[in-house]
Amino acid sequence: MAQLLREHGQVTVICADGGCEDCDNIEIVHVPDCLGGSSVFSGRSQMGFLSTWLRRVASSFLFWPDRQRTWSRQAVARLNTLLDPRSRNIVVTSGPIFSVHSEMQRWVSINPDRALWVLDFRDLWTNEIAPGLQRRIPAFLSLFERPMEQRCHDTADVVTTVGEELALLLKKDFGGSPTVLYNGYLNKPSPEVVDFSHPLAIRYLGTIIPGLRSPKLLFQAAAEMQLTSKEICFEFWCNDSARIINEAVVAGVPDLVKCHGAVSQTEARRQSLSAGANIILNALVPESDQVVTGKVFELIAMGRPVLAVTGQGSELRKILASCGMPNCIWDRETASLALKALLTGHLTPPNDSGGRFSRQRSVAIFCKTLQGLPKAKI
Repeated sequence: MAQLLREHGQVTVICADGGCEDCDNIEIVHVPDCLGGSSVFSGRSQMGFLSTWLRRVASSFLFWPDRQRTWSRQAVARLNTLLDPRSRNIVVTSGPIFSVHSEMQRWVSINPDRALWVLDFRDLWTNEIAPGLQRRIPAFLSLFERPMEQRCHDTADVVTTVGEELALLLKKDFGGSPTVLYNGYLNKPSPEVVDFSHPLAIRYLGTIIPGLRSPKLLFQAAAEMQLTSKEICFEFWCNDSARIINEAVVAGVPDLVKCHGAVSQTEARRQSLSAGANIILNALVPESDQVVTGKVFELIAMGRPVLAVTGQGSELRKILASCGMPNCIWDRETASLALKALLTGHLTPPNDSGGRFSRQRSVAIFCKTLQGLPKAKI
């Protein structure tokens, strides 16, 4: 979104590494993260279950709000030299770590008139209810963090998040009226040449999260339909190939599945653009209905057929339905119907003809929200 905000003023991005695809006229400030990070599709730890569980328990007791707190404090401290006292300054804190919010709240309390603060939530912090996404073990430890998050909500000038259901949960637990800014897509890419000869390539590029993302309904439907490797091929670029292969074996379709190694973002887009269909995986329990992966908007823009495994009442299903795609999957019957529609050429690709889910629209909503602040805040 930084690229689009350039039209409205100078943009500075503070980050640990990387930047953005188009960095022209954007100042990138790198603050090294001594704890490091992870690469695209490297996914989660491959340690054993017990080791992973013990590590999460230790982190839950030791780091408040997270292990990047030192980095966040250093990053926020850069504001003292970056902000121009002669200009209107707007600071957005976002990302997969929450210490950027708590450190910004501390900074704003000390410097109350130096900038407008936009508190942006990509994920829920202390009120996460989706299985597999809770940050602390045991979960009750998040209650000790709740006052920290409440102070952030009370201090921020604007709160934003990436979905309607997330906004409702934030409003219920912390008050206020969060603004919804969908992750969206930047551009609709030119279509690639798709090879419709068999086997039809059905592709998933992303992470597998135990208890949250699983392709087993697709595998079970393929087994019931007695599909062969001459008809379809499920291809995965993910962090947990062993789990995918095991689920294929249990369903009785190991011959229909291929797993590949990590690829660049450019190659990932190319694979998705040339796929016979792309897969979106979401949890099926009601507690995950608010989870909307950013991948959905990228796939909407591509205009390729989508096989979306998600809850019947989920926001993800509503988004796809609004783009003319009714064939979501939440049980074996709907999985079979979707696969049959795909193989017969009747699986309608999503189409956001009105640009509702474009980043351009999100930026327009963002700017309108800022303009609506009381004059004393501007």
